[in-house]
Amino acid sequence: MALAADRRQGDGALSLLDPPAVGRQNAAPRPPPTPAGLTAAWVTQALAAGGQPGAAVASVDVARIGVGVGVLAELYRLTLAYAPGAGGPPSIIAKLQSSTPEVRELCDTYEIYRREMGFYRDVADTIELRTPHHYFSAFNPATGDCVILMEDLASAKSPDQVAGISLHELTAAVDGVATLHARWWNDPCLDDLRPLMPRLADPPYTHVTEVYRAALPLAVEGLTRQGHDSLRRLAETLSPPLEQLLEALSAGPRTLCHGDFRVDNLMFRRTPAGPELTVIDWQVAMQARGPLYLMGGAVPTELRRVEEMNLLRRYYAHLTRLGVTGYSFDDCMTDYRRAILVSLVYWVEGYPLFDRNDARSVALFEGWADRLAAAADDLSLEGVLQP
Repeated sequence: MALAADRRQGDGALSLLDPPAVGRQNAAPRPPPTPAGLTAAWVTQALAAGGQPGAAVASVDVARIGVGVGVLAELYRLTLAYAPGAGGPPSIIAKLQSSTPEVRELCDTYEIYRREMGFYRDVADTIELRTPHHYFSAFNPATGDCVILMEDLASAKSPDQVAGISLHELTAAVDGVATLHARWWNDPCLDDLRPLMPRLADPPYTHVTEVYRAALPLAVEGLTRQGHDSLRRLAETLSPPLEQLLEALSAGPRTLCHGDFRVDNLMFRRTPAGPELTVIDWQVAMQARGPLYLMGGAVPTELRRVEEMNLLRRYYAHLTRLGVTGYSFDDCMTDYRRAILVSLVYWVEGYPLFDRNDARSVALFEGWADRLAAAADDLSLEGVLQP
């Protein structure tokens, strides 16, 4: 399957390799360093560069959304009014880089903003999962600033990760990600994608171990305060063999993984056929072995304990029905247990960064830890680390 990189010129994405757009009719603007730069003139220029030259914006109302949901970027809803005779979407979402220096440093380490822009430019149109429509994106390598303009999914709802996902929504999510994984299972095009979507053991993910070990002391303090002594011990035990875990999840069979397939990144729109899933936040899309980590930190513990094996068997049945061979259910179960350890890695690395003055952020990280602690005990995750 040919990738989209060689056929989506003019879709609004400014590649790092593109020359400056000086003198072009629809010159692509640079990303604004702050939301104050999301002016009517800037949005007009961005939409024109993205293929909508008739969208002359007269005014923009900018409102911050998603506070306490995302950690690595900031989201704004732009409500647009157009000049007479002009038209376009009534509202769009602008995703900007974080304004927190520590978060920016982490995102620069993992090249998160550049790679998410590349996903929307080169990959979004080739996958089975629905993603937000992409209007424009740009990245400034000199400053690290990034902007992505995308569809406003106001009519769709995301489950609250603090409260947890329902079985109905969880089943739709498992079905959707299984379809994605089966389509890309050992696909030869994965090698072409590695510069943009590396394996979990490739650069820049090779920084995972150093970031994890730097964050671990503060995370250990947090787990101790919450009374999660067994999860604290697991987090400490995980540190020495972390490279081996990442390599194990990067070995074949590989597929295309979202990398952050948690509840806050899943949007559902009700339809007569059932919930329509749209998946957002492709910042850490990667190549790895199958099931990455939805149930570890996002599903209420009681629901996970009752439905975990049913959902894993459903996921595995989708893979086999769609042509995956040479992968046993025991392999799937082992990868699932490893994936929950990856969720613990994310928790540890994110713990020093979340806003402790925001009640929802605190509740998110505490609830996430509660569910991880229960899963770690139920699934004997320390055994995964044994040689």
